[in-house]
Amino acid sequence: MIAPKVFALGSLVAGAIAGPVTAPSPVSEAEFNDIVKRAEGIHLVNCKDGATNIYSVVVYCANDSNCNFRPSSSNACYPTSGVMAWEGGGQSCGFSTGVYFSWNIQSDAQTKANYSKVGTGGNGFRDYTIYKDDQHHMYTDSDGHSCKSIYYAV
Repeated sequence: MIAPKVFALGSLVAGAIAGPVTAPSPVSEAEFNDIVKRAEGIHLVNCKDGATNIYSVVVYCANDSNCNFRPSSSNACYPTSGVMAWEGGGQSCGFSTGVYFSWNIQSDAQTKANYSKVGTGGNGFRDYTIYKDDQHHMYTDSDGHSCKSIYYAV
């Protein structure tokens, strides 16, 4: 009967040495909103057929870490009927939801290193910082065009 008592005493001592375990405190509403804001993003995308750009699209991502799929119609905005020159003066695009995303990207942005800050944007709800992306493949559209992220805004 000594073994169970020694085990119980050992557990008690180990618990006392380790101290109480406290749960992390919840974040404030302001901190929560900041975290949520960081989750969404907007990509400025060019879709290609082989080496030829066919069209450009602005893609809204509610969760930017999970955004490599074809967007729904309410999350895609087509700023022009063809290929967009993303760089230069202020530009904008309206989504079917009524939300407009406006951006201003440096005219020399494509000469910058990937992930460099190259501009700013906004949608009336919040401001975004725009970065040059690495032109990774985001999705394939219904016509088989490869759509690649040129810039992203977070």
